[in-house]
Amino acid sequence: MNSAASPSDAIPTAGPEQFTFLADMIPQLVWITDATGFHTYFNQRWIDFTGYTLADSVGPEMWNNLLHPDDRARASKVWGHSLATGADYEIEYRFRAADGAYRWFLGQARPWRDAAGALTTWFGTCTDIHDQKIAAEQLQSSYADLEAKVTFRNLELEHQVQALQRQLSAK
Repeated sequence: MNSAASPSDAIPTAGPEQFTFLADMIPQLVWITDATGFHTYFNQRWIDFTGYTLADSVGPEMWNNLLHPDDRARASKVWGHSLATGADYEIEYRFRAADGAYRWFLGQARPWRDAAGALTTWFGTCTDIHDQKIAAEQLQSSYADLEAKVTFRNLELEHQVQALQRQLSAK
């Protein structure tokens, strides 16, 4: 008789308290919606970041109020597509913090389906990518500045070559 435990026996089933502990421990904002996009859960990091209580956070459209105005239409379109098709959700957008400042986040969600294949729940996270976005923008700006300087220097050199060619032709 084989006394080895199966892999599923080795992994304890997580209860609600363990899920909450995990969701609060990770550095992402964690959220859950029903199949229609109605938010039913946010972790403590969400509450700490936004300043919204859990009661203030639930609902289908509340999160849109926290998005930067320039990101709202795009985010609504992408989320609407995922809700309509069941496709995974992924987007970069800016959320307003409790202090009023906006930070860039990578929003991602995957649908959970029941045994019959019907979509029942969305599990999502928002990962703070603000520092990476700012660094990328600064790098792009530095690159553009360097390109302009190289172009200007090349023009200067071309003018110098033309001036030397004229001097040589005059001799």
